Amino acid sequence: MLAIERHRRLLQLVQKNGSVRTADVARALGVTEETVRRDFEKLEADGELRRSHGGAVRVEPQRREFPVAERAAQCPAEKARIARAALDRIRPGQTIFLDPSTTVLQLARILPDQPLMVVTNSLQVALELAPKPSIQVVLLGGQLLPSSLSCGGWAAERTLELYRIDAAFISCRGIDPERGLSEANEVQARLKESVLERAETTCLLADASKAGIASSYFFARNSSVDAWITDREPAPHLRESLASQGVRIEVA
Repeated sequence: MLAIERHRRLLQLVQKNGSVRTADVARALGVTEETVRRDFEKLEADGELRRSHGGAVRVEPQRREFPVAERAAQCPAEKARIARAALDRIRPGQTIFLDPSTTVLQLARILPDQPLMVVTNSLQVALELAPKPSIQVVLLGGQLLPSSLSCGGWAAERTLELYRIDAAFISCRGIDPERGLSEANEVQARLKESVLERAETTCLLADASKAGIASSYFFARNSSVDAWITDREPAPHLRESLASQGVRIEVA
């Protein structure tokens, strides 16, 4: 059985039952338990499931990292408006960070060819900016994360230390009014935490569907963000909570 077919059947079992045991999956698929454990590791890295003692469990929607193609199809008009609003915050000569989110990718697409240094861990952002000769692109290396077409891990975090970031443009999986910003992927969360520690200013680009969501890995307090550009007014309690933490909200 090919790995892709094995992964498909394994995920069907997890989705149907909520949780599975390694030994049971090995018997059902006719493979060794070691093969199943490697499959679990791969699928957990892709955000498809979460390993547990002796098996794996289903990932709830708010904790799952959806593939980049699937995310790109969600709220495209809203993301385009947010990106246009963020463009006004970029000045020639700056060093900026662009994350691998599909909203920030929209910003990369409309970024004019002007003197800039763009630091990114997104393969798509780097390819989008490659034809713009005035923009110097620094692509952080490291572990490839297939679901987001980006890099992360120790190598990316160490390379990031070399650069002074004037402005960071990031998104997230969820915005909790008390606990802050979260991601579905631990590697992405760690890198974004490092970015926010180094950036002079940080702008969150996220549509309103992220409001009130708490995903798997919290990487920053809301107070770490200077501004949040979104597509519509958040609920009053969220607006008041973020305002009390110093976050400016701009509706695109």
